[in-house]
Amino acid sequence: MKIQPTSVNKYLKSISPQIRDTAFPLEKIHLPQLEGIQKDIVLFENTSLEDIKFISKWFQVLNLARGCKEQCTFCLRNALKPLKENSTILWEDLTRFTGGISKLNERLGFNILQGNSHITLFEDANLPVIQIKDSNDETHSLKDAVHEIYSKLKLPIVFVTAGWSPSDKNSHQNAEELCNYILQNPDCVKEFAVSVNPFHRYNRDFYTTKIANTLKTFLPLYKGGIASILLKYNYPDGIKAEENGYNAATSLYEEIFEKLKLLTGSQLEEYEILKPENVTRERDDNYIENKGRGQKFFSPEAVQKNNKKLFVESFQWLTMTPEQKREFAYNYTTKNVDINGQIYLITPSEQLIETQMKLNFVNKDKITAPIHTDVKFKKMD
Repeated sequence: MKIQPTSVNKYLKSISPQIRDTAFPLEKIHLPQLEGIQKDIVLFENTSLEDIKFISKWFQVLNLARGCKEQCTFCLRNALKPLKENSTILWEDLTRFTGGISKLNERLGFNILQGNSHITLFEDANLPVIQIKDSNDETHSLKDAVHEIYSKLKLPIVFVTAGWSPSDKNSHQNAEELCNYILQNPDCVKEFAVSVNPFHRYNRDFYTTKIANTLKTFLPLYKGGIASILLKYNYPDGIKAEENGYNAATSLYEEIFEKLKLLTGSQLEEYEILKPENVTRERDDNYIENKGRGQKFFSPEAVQKNNKKLFVESFQWLTMTPEQKREFAYNYTTKNVDINGQIYLITPSEQLIETQMKLNFVNKDKITAPIHTDVKFKKMD
């Protein structure tokens, strides 16, 4: 590390412990006096401290993979299939990101990501069915990635998985390794959930076997109270409610639970959290949302009503000055880092805004599929 000018060191020493320990510390200090402290950190080449501050507030998604093979018919993100080329982050870019943040934190004496509650590792992908390759074509597992992220960034991670084919040995091994790592490092997880819903694209027997196998793999996390079930279904008055409503979801999970008992040879008495009477309690947050592919299960009137809210938010954005956009984006949008270093924003109604900001990834010229939202906002200048 190059020695910083005396004035920078003097200002660093003047920053109070209260500021160092507060949420979003970069907004509490005078950045011009520290500009250049990020110099020679390759991740931040051509990135100002002001932009680093912008990215660090409500930083939420570090994409490890893009695109999803599941293609659930209700997908709230309308996730596209992965591109034919490698659709995961390059390992060197992952370590460049974590190492760059860690090195800047070391120089500043505080964690620039303080104040953020968690990190999500995907926008439109299914974990842990990914393998991350490096420039030498060697493979790294999701467990390796989680260790790299949590040890460097110090933020817990949110996991949601739709499972994998029981015949997919690589994904199964990755999942077992991840499970063991989480058991040894429970603080690395904010939420871990297996998604269950009647909107899947498989035949019923395959799907219930697939989810039962997934639950069996992560069973130790359920015993420890770390994991949960994310059950989704349609409203009682929704389109095709008989096929994908509460009763359908309840019947589906009961079948999965019976298969899980057969796979484990157990009555699962120790796993209260997995018992059907606990998983299938009817709750408002189990209903699917009126967005993405899920809109096809709502009436045209309901879709139009919801879209009106989105268009109002979009119109408000269009009428803002560049300064107002930046202030709104800084304070009210989450930040999403794509596998090529591109920075996206997600608004309160979960609409996408593309920015001109791009971190200096090795794969910064990599083409990725667009992230879907229901309304496209004009790019932030």
